[in-house]
This record gives sequence, structure tokens and C-alpha cells, in this order.
Amino acid sequence: MDLIYKRALPTAEEYNQLRENVGWGLMPVNIVEKSFERTIYGISVYNGNNIIGSGRIVGDGGLCFYIQDIMVLKTFQKKGVGSKIVQLLMDFLEENAPINSYIGLMSAKGLEKFYSKYGFIERPNEYFGAGMTQFWGRKGEMSES
Repeated sequence: MDLIYKRALPTAEEYNQLRENVGWGLMPVNIVEKSFERTIYGISVYNGNNIIGSGRIVGDGGLCFYIQDIMVLKTFQKKGVGSKIVQLLMDFLEENAPINSYIGLMSAKGLEKFYSKYGFIERPNEYFGAGMTQFWGRKGEMSES
């Protein structure tokens, strides 16, 4: 499997293709493009001309960095693609994030151990409360039963 890892964001259409495949649903192309303008760094993975994965870093570029949108097509999952994406993002942070800056991410349920390999800690723990999130305009849709 000759995969190509590019230091670039996917197109908005490719991004939506990945979102749909991993079950996140589509986003309006203009919103995707606007969010990409504020991305610090991105990785796209191709099998030939076909997008199969991506990931990006967002944040203020100084104090806070967030790893976002790690997506790999279902047929390519569990083959090291996600690991390579995260490692490339971590390499960028190693070179560009100042000491004591905050590197965050929100793990999908069940992937916490995957991210712990890169130094991320689970919350809550004895020092930090639970990480929290909100999906704007979708109150109650994802609440626990």
C-alpha cells in the first residue's frame, strides 16, 4: 500500500467525504473552507488520487493548540494511517509549540488509549476535571441516557 502523506488540508469536498464515511455527517462547504483558513497545520493522506485520511491542528499558534478532525476511511482503519497522521501532527508541534503551551484534543469514545501513546492524559483525574464540549444548536441530542 503506497500511501502519500501531504502537508496540506484536503479540499472541502474531500473533507466531507471523510466526515460522511466516519459517521460525522456533512458540513456546508463554505463553513469548511472558512474553518480551513484558521487551521495552523494539516495532513492529508491519499491512496493514489483518493483521499483516505486527514487531520489538522487549530488554535492560536502560541498558547493553545488543538488536534482536530483525525479521520481515516473505515476500510483503511487499523492499518497505521491514523497513527502516522497523529505522529506527523505531533512532529509539527515538537518543532513549533512553545514550552508550556497547551495541546488539547477531544477523543472519540474508546480511542483514549490510542491518544495516550502520544502523551495525552485522560480526564477527569486527580488534578483535572472532566473535559467538556458542546455541539452548538444540538442541545440534548447527544446527552447520555
